Amino acid sequence: MSQEKLKSASSSSADSQTPNPPMAQVDVPAFPCIVHLEVQDGVYRGRVANLAGIEAVASTEREMLGKIVPLFKSAVAEIHQRGDSIPWITPVPEPRSTEIKRFIPVHL
Repeated sequence: MSQEKLKSASSSSADSQTPNPPMAQVDVPAFPCIVHLEVQDGVYRGRVANLAGIEAVASTEREMLGKIVPLFKSAVAEIHQRGDSIPWITPVPEPRSTEIKRFIPVHL
């Protein structure tokens, strides 16, 4: 097909399509979940480094993060809904020498 015919065909099919409705703008807050994890004897232990009291243990990193992120999200959502200030730990401590740092942005 020639370039002119191709342009004509693509523009006529685009013109005949129904335009998408406008997307509603939704303000979804995102919060940083900083996890320090360590592996010992095949057990993954993680703790949220920037919010106290949230920990999880699992047999894989993925499973541990799959446990800890919902705990973080639930805690932050509850505090946020009450309108209270989130008690972030600042500055965020560095991971121990046996730990690995993971950063997970979490949307409520």
